Amino acid sequence: MTDAVVRRVDREAGKITLKREPIANLDMTAMTMAFRVSDPAMLDRVKPGDAVRFTAESIGGALTVTRVEPAD
Repeated sequence: MTDAVVRRVDREAGKITLKREPIANLDMTAMTMAFRVSDPAMLDRVKPGDAVRFTAESIGGALTVTRVEPAD
């Protein structure tokens, strides 16, 4: 899982913007970017400013958050 801070939640578009650490499984450096979410209900559990841990995968060519939880 990757550490991040939620910057924006866009329920209408089904996206979340995260300021995140590097994502090892996708070979991506740290940056702020928007992701699709695999389950729109995830967006109801987070708000801008929340520290989270998440898992992202490339699904159908789109970077998609498949799991998100509060960071401890």
